[in-house]
Amino acid sequence: MLKFGFITNYDDCGRVVVQIQDEDDFTTDYIPIVRTSASKDETGDTIDPATLVAVVLDDMNPSSGVCLGAVGVMPRENTNKKYHKFTDGTVLEYDRETHNLNAVVKGTITGKADNTTLDSPLNVLENIVSSKDVSDKKGTMQAIREAFNNHVHTNGNNGSNTGVPTNKL
Repeated sequence: MLKFGFITNYDDCGRVVVQIQDEDDFTTDYIPIVRTSASKDETGDTIDPATLVAVVLDDMNPSSGVCLGAVGVMPRENTNKKYHKFTDGTVLEYDRETHNLNAVVKGTITGKADNTTLDSPLNVLENIVSSKDVSDKKGTMQAIREAFNNHVHTNGNNGSNTGVPTNKL
């Protein structure tokens, strides 16, 4: 039977307890949530407590069943956009029509890969910090420093004014 209720608790396995608020007014046991993938690949979206959800319950044992997911109607300005919006203000949004992926992250983005290739222009609006050398197809920044930062002190090596670099860029 299809019922509606509110999540009252969840556990580390991703199961939820739902308070059914109808003529029977009862609470389910911990029941699993339907996911888009739960085998080789796995998704892990959680549903917050107090969220209205739809559940399918066993007629013989109404305390067990499965949570189908959150129920909500929110007006969207564009149905071509898929999005995740978090309570801290972080938003991940993909527009299938314009093919744009936008992310507004309230925090840090951390990634790790064996190799990363970016096949597009890169526009950076803030500083770039690297803990390793930076290079292009002609050489590294360190090699440029070594070639072009050499200079001669006019009065020994005591920190006085120097001459122009011996190599010019």
